[in-house]
Amino acid sequence: MARQKSENHFIKGAVYPGGQKAMLLFIQNNLQYPPEAIAAKVEGTIRIRFSIDHTGKVFKSQVIASLGHGCDEEAIRLVHLLEFEVPKTYKLKVQHHRTLNIHFKLQPNPLPTEAPPLPTPLSIQYTIISTTAPDSPAPITENSNQGYHYSIQLKP
Repeated sequence: MARQKSENHFIKGAVYPGGQKAMLLFIQNNLQYPPEAIAAKVEGTIRIRFSIDHTGKVFKSQVIASLGHGCDEEAIRLVHLLEFEVPKTYKLKVQHHRTLNIHFKLQPNPLPTEAPPLPTPLSIQYTIISTTAPDSPAPITENSNQGYHYSIQLKP
């Protein structure tokens, strides 16, 4: 006969609103890679232990596994932004302790895209020719056609 696990614990743990996935998404969206770490091309995981008070705020944190180059300070900053939901526990003010891994991974540089080709110059040509009508009183001669030729070239 299998034993049933009791869900009625005396003290319930602090929970991040939305669960673990929401907390990881929050960290991912708010993580600011330190410039020193980018310059040194530092990647890795920071392990941080923190304490949550009875109101759900993080009040104490300690880096267990460090990377340096400003990543530790960024991990501490992120952890102190977290706010948890703490269930009421028989009017007791309970502190909760958690350990969290925060991953620092540089984004690969996107391949440089080729510059768009420059547009070719636009050229417009038109010709205006005026001729005398056959029923006009002026006599028609060889040079009676008069005209203009225009060539316009637009550059980008």
